Amino acid sequence: MAPEEEIARLKVLLDTARRFGHAMDLSTLINEILDRAEEVMRAEVCSLLLPEPHTDDLIIHSTDARVADQPQPLKVPAGQGIAGAVFQTRQSLNIHDAQKDPRHYKSTGKQVGLFTRAILTIPLLDRATCLGVLQALNPLDRDHFDAQDEEIFEGFGGLIAGALLRLAAQKREIERVQGEQELLLAREIQDSFLPVGVQKCPICQVHHNYFPAQMVGGDFYFFHPIGDRRLLVGLGDVTGKGVPAALTMARASAMIQAMTNQLRDDLGEWVTALNHQLVRDLKAGRFIGLTFLLADADSASLQICAAGQFPPFHGNGQRWEPVAVPSHLPLGISAAVPYRSNQVALSPGNFWMLFSDGIAEARNALGEEFTAPGFLHKLPTGLTGGKTMTTAIEAWRTFVGAAHQHDDASLLLLDWRGLPPSRELVMTCCPETLCSGRAFIEQWATYAGYDDLARGQIVLACDEAVSNIFRHAYGTHPGPLRLAAEVGSATFTIQIRDQAKPVDPGQVKGRSLADLRPGGLGTFIMSQVFDEVNYEPQSAGTTLTLRKGLP
Repeated sequence: MAPEEEIARLKVLLDTARRFGHAMDLSTLINEILDRAEEVMRAEVCSLLLPEPHTDDLIIHSTDARVADQPQPLKVPAGQGIAGAVFQTRQSLNIHDAQKDPRHYKSTGKQVGLFTRAILTIPLLDRATCLGVLQALNPLDRDHFDAQDEEIFEGFGGLIAGALLRLAAQKREIERVQGEQELLLAREIQDSFLPVGVQKCPICQVHHNYFPAQMVGGDFYFFHPIGDRRLLVGLGDVTGKGVPAALTMARASAMIQAMTNQLRDDLGEWVTALNHQLVRDLKAGRFIGLTFLLADADSASLQICAAGQFPPFHGNGQRWEPVAVPSHLPLGISAAVPYRSNQVALSPGNFWMLFSDGIAEARNALGEEFTAPGFLHKLPTGLTGGKTMTTAIEAWRTFVGAAHQHDDASLLLLDWRGLPPSRELVMTCCPETLCSGRAFIEQWATYAGYDDLARGQIVLACDEAVSNIFRHAYGTHPGPLRLAAEVGSATFTIQIRDQAKPVDPGQVKGRSLADLRPGGLGTFIMSQVFDEVNYEPQSAGTTLTLRKGLP
């Protein structure tokens, strides 16, 4: 080859490198490769053969218009032909007479009318991986490809391999970004169906927490008031993870919400109807484990239906215990399954804890499982609903430690208050009626959601207030007394009104704790328990107002 020809071909290679760097997709890159190949190799035909995913058949991209115009891409079957041999061995082949080589795959040439004489085939390598094969057929103005052709062709192939790797990396990055965007969208969809913050209504509070194992998952929970005195809550787990599980969860959540207005007296019948709908709608073998709680303040009863999910734990302030209810199949599997509910009594101040298998089946670094009984053992007593939930989560996290979270984990706590107690209690102020006043105050402190310690302090402070009224305002003589209580948006208020001689607020002073003798600490106790203590003289008697922030 004349020096000027070699220089010209090298210039083409340099220009090719620049052009390959601008290609932003595989189709554009292939066109650039084919446009340059014939010029670089001075050959009749050049072809780029890339492996078909999952088969390793080599798909032919050719400068020959007869190949490009075929209705379906032409292929060299995996392992066949000179191209197949080069793809497998990752070694170049320079065949001077292809017709005499037994490896030559003649089917393509016969199909398009191409006669192959000499053929130069090189692998496109990324270390030990073959990305494809490059071929030059029938050199112009010479009988075969020589060593200089091989050197030029391998340099050209190196540029192609680099461009293919760049595009593959670019594609992976685009797919990664698109995947993250899809996950963010799925998470946004999922979050739109999940209640936010503590859910409050006149008869209860519902605390909930969700810890997905991935950005999105299949756990979900719901909170649907039915009128003013009934409430449907539940916690579920959709099979699978990621976007499909999140979309299934969104569909199930929407369906449950839409059907809530059809819920009458029997929770089991309603779950059976919901299951029929899910069997029709869920695809690809998906199903949902769900535990439902239907609370009714009028009857002070709770219906429970467990469908492929853990039954609830019940806490009465003194201890926790599992609730024995029948276990049904998860929803969405069979329309022939009848679902039934169990009914239990509801008491103010009681807790009902629902949890998913990501809690009970969590493992620590030693591979040990938390288990449902282990979780039950860690649940605290005597705390508020919020503190109970926080303590339960801390126990789970402490057990798991640094171990990988393998499943979505969710908790839901129903903090039952029931209907508010009678707003007022009219009684005679005397030692014999103090127990009635204590019971009234304790009922309201329970309804307000205070823990055992705070309830005891509130009852003690009010008991001291009533005792002071009996001793000092009425002079140890019985007299009328009115107690009233109210729970506002952020404050618990108690009013105690007598009809004795009005007191002068400036004269109401507590005794110093340094004065160690019995009695006289009622005013001090009230000031420590309540955020606000206010005496208001009336035309007949005094109104004592006590206010404390809600827990």
